[in-house]
Amino acid sequence: MRAIYKIAKSELGTLFYSPIAWLILIIFVFQVFGSFVNILGWAVDSKVMNYVRGYQTFTLFVTGGFAPYTTIQSTLYLYIPLLTMGLMSREYSSGSIKLLFSSPISSLQIILGKFLSMMIYGLIMMGTVLVLIIVAYFSIKDLDLPFLLSGLLGLYLLMCTYAAIGLFMSTLTSYQIVAALGTLTLISFLNFIGNLWQSVEGVRDIMHWFSLVGRADESVRGLICSEDILYFVLVSGMFIGLSVLKLQFARRSCSTAVKVGKYVGLVVCVMALGYITSRPALKCFYDATANKDRTITPNSQEILKKVDGGLTITSYVNLLDPNGYLGMPGNWANDFRPFEQFVRFKPEIKMKYVYFYDNVAGSQYTRKEMEQHIERLVITSDINPKKILTPEQIREKIDLSSEEYRFVRILERENGQKVPLRMFADQNRYPSEAEISVALKSMIDKSPHVAFLTGHDERNIHRGSGFDYSTFSTVLNSREAIINQGYKPYPLTLEEGGNIPDEVDVLVIADPKKVLTDDELRQIDRFIDRGGNLLVTGEARRQDLVAPVIARLGLAFVPGVLVQPRDGYAADLLFSAFTPQGSQLEPRFRRMTELGGRVSMPSAAAIQVVEDKGFEVIPLLETDPVGCWNELETRNFTIEEPVLNKAIGEEEKAYTTAFAMRREVNGKEQRVFVLGDADCISNGELAVERSIRAANYSLVFGMFQWLVNDEYPIDISRPAPMDDDVYLTPAAFAWVKIFLRWICPAILVLLGCLLWFSRQMK
Repeated sequence: MRAIYKIAKSELGTLFYSPIAWLILIIFVFQVFGSFVNILGWAVDSKVMNYVRGYQTFTLFVTGGFAPYTTIQSTLYLYIPLLTMGLMSREYSSGSIKLLFSSPISSLQIILGKFLSMMIYGLIMMGTVLVLIIVAYFSIKDLDLPFLLSGLLGLYLLMCTYAAIGLFMSTLTSYQIVAALGTLTLISFLNFIGNLWQSVEGVRDIMHWFSLVGRADESVRGLICSEDILYFVLVSGMFIGLSVLKLQFARRSCSTAVKVGKYVGLVVCVMALGYITSRPALKCFYDATANKDRTITPNSQEILKKVDGGLTITSYVNLLDPNGYLGMPGNWANDFRPFEQFVRFKPEIKMKYVYFYDNVAGSQYTRKEMEQHIERLVITSDINPKKILTPEQIREKIDLSSEEYRFVRILERENGQKVPLRMFADQNRYPSEAEISVALKSMIDKSPHVAFLTGHDERNIHRGSGFDYSTFSTVLNSREAIINQGYKPYPLTLEEGGNIPDEVDVLVIADPKKVLTDDELRQIDRFIDRGGNLLVTGEARRQDLVAPVIARLGLAFVPGVLVQPRDGYAADLLFSAFTPQGSQLEPRFRRMTELGGRVSMPSAAAIQVVEDKGFEVIPLLETDPVGCWNELETRNFTIEEPVLNKAIGEEEKAYTTAFAMRREVNGKEQRVFVLGDADCISNGELAVERSIRAANYSLVFGMFQWLVNDEYPIDISRPAPMDDDVYLTPAAFAWVKIFLRWICPAILVLLGCLLWFSRQMK
């Protein structure tokens, strides 16, 4: 041990008596401290403008390509080769290696001493980051210190791994430049190796484990994983072992077969250990974030516990789907990432892939065009063409017609129960924790059945016209559609003399254009009497068609059309706000109220209470009290300008455009929504953009969530982050900026000069 210490001390002395170690340290500090100052300055400016949000710790140290931890992670590989290139190369070129070989010091002690010197230098480099953490501690409210220490640990281990690689390369040559370039080359190869042989399942796992790219990502983002820690230990140990073998072979001659055998044996042993320790059942985790942001929420954990037995996730990847490239073998690591946190709590989850090609809904490729596309894809990718199923083969294996032959995953339990999990046409593409948890919950609980009444030209949930309701209900590749949030929407036609099925949890009556028969009204009455939940949407000038339904609830539509003339908009376009009582029904409503959100309602009718039917009646949406009235005369608002006529009963005031209702029936709470405008949740209105903060989507999701007693969608919300304020004033920041950007590097320059002069004097 003493010999190792002496070698490390000697190596550190050589480093710090040379300008290279000081120069690297100064550049490192100047770069990292400068990036921190820039981001801290943005935080201070945000504070001045009252725009500070939570997660300031993450923002200061990780967010973006210029944050300190991100900067270190992306540039560290440039510093280390300059430090390690002379560790052994200098001994070779100066001839001092002969003295080491003739001394009673073993090859292992030599290598460990050299490596220890790099570990100590690394501690000094990472120790400078503690200055930033101290500054942040006094600048940010409730700084997430464990999160920062987790990132610092990951970066230090990454630096040690780079040092071990550099040490090995320096044992191979007496030329320092060659050693530095060799280190860069080997690091690049270890970053690239994860892309090799991805189509071979067993080899893919090993190559992925060996890959160095992104190894510190989890630690930097607050999750300490045993796989990553062991990776750094094993890979560093492997290169230290290779270095020791190189010195041993230089001391005494061995046959080439023996040398190759020992080298290969060491690498294979490390790969085997790495593969074993990377198995999900053997992994351990520690979430260092304050809000446990790197772990699925307690709700998701509870759902996963109830999914007993094995679980297989089979990805049916249509290579002609716009999302098909995400399921390719080369993208396996990214494709697995959404499920990684679930596998932590259920290691027996298995992932399988089935590749095929077929026409996705909306595409009309001929068979020849599809085959030509697949031929080009095979040439440019590493996918095995023998594993790609034709349209006929995939249809024999599974019926994906209900999924429109899109890229879809099928979750299957040991008992044979299956449920789809879809990809989405948005920026994120992959299912999030919410969608995965919803799919799992639908396997253990009954999904709410949402029946949309049909037969009277109601709003259709399968048509894509602006008038209809498919956007929020049945669009398969829309994350916001309720079909992807645990609900089961479907059309319902009432049969003569029948009853609304007991399985219906929510009945939607959406703007019928034909009169409901007496028999249909009796069925709806029975549904209401037994406590069924209901959503009714009416439309101005068609109030009479749905009036018999809401009359049974004690409500009535007011004849006329609500108007609020303003420049740039049609007179009958309203922007209704949530009432104080209505905003408390659901967190979504409350949040939109806080943000000043409005529900856009083209051509709405006012609603009033006319009779007490035992419901608690809660006004949900109201118009502005000024400039709004119920227009009784104007018919065509595109060519006529409405004028308030008090003589015929038109009155300027706030009108209620939506009600929420509830009461106790048969031991459970019955819930009802009535909207005075059917267009406000239509495809066209949900897609339109105006210069207001539209709350229409929040209205849809909040209504259905309330109607099913908040069981769906899955609540994956977390407590508000505590690090949501900046204490630093602009004046104080000016001094901090000078200290970090100029004084700290200057101190290092001064220390380096003093040490150099001290050595010269000696």
